[in-house]
Amino acid sequence: MNYYIQRQLPEYGPYTLADLQRYVAQGNILLTDLTRNEGTTEWVPVSQVIGNIPAAPPVPAALPAGGTVYAGNAAPAGTAHPVAAVQPLPGGPMPPDLHWGLVLLIGFLCGIFQWVWLFIEVGFVKKISPASNFLAFLIAGIAIQIGSLILYFIAILVFAAAAGNSNNPPVGPLLVVVFLFFGALLVGAVLFIVGIFKMRDAIQEYYNTVEPINLRLSGVMTFFFNVFYFQYHFSRIAVWKRTGYLEPQQLS
Repeated sequence: MNYYIQRQLPEYGPYTLADLQRYVAQGNILLTDLTRNEGTTEWVPVSQVIGNIPAAPPVPAALPAGGTVYAGNAAPAGTAHPVAAVQPLPGGPMPPDLHWGLVLLIGFLCGIFQWVWLFIEVGFVKKISPASNFLAFLIAGIAIQIGSLILYFIAILVFAAAAGNSNNPPVGPLLVVVFLFFGALLVGAVLFIVGIFKMRDAIQEYYNTVEPINLRLSGVMTFFFNVFYFQYHFSRIAVWKRTGYLEPQQLS
């Protein structure tokens, strides 16, 4: 009797019972993964199938030439699966999956969407790296810039009213306000960029340790296109989690 394995959405197999025992022993299949045999549609934990049957001894499995753990060697359901091609299935949370081009287009048509999507990405990164402090820098940078804009317009209104009631408008204080305004904008921008790069570091650390896919994020692309650049890689990772195939890095 043959069995299929499911982790998250993808389905892999078929495998014989001996295959299941061997792959569990190798760590490629977990006892908590779901399985079903060819004659049923009910999914049960692998542990219920292999039960108390002694696991087969681990058999070293060499990777195919040029293959990597993250190159998507897992075969879809209905395809024979040689032992040498069995690889661990991707786990971990699913990143936000919207093509970066759509994020750019919708953001162009509705500017607020880019900020909304940034914080969707932020929520995901906090999930995979809760200890990172990048969010504090982002919020501080945005708050300082918004606050400086509000205070600037209030100051302009006050000086305009004062100038209307006086033959000698207060030019000196107005120049000080303008100087402080642009200084605050610069400080806010710097804090925001620091937060973006800390967010980049958190993403790289997770995808090079917990789910090691050798992710490398360009500093230049992060600086100029952060929201869209992060989303490009999140979409690659989402495809890998659904299919087992990791597209080679581009735009980096």
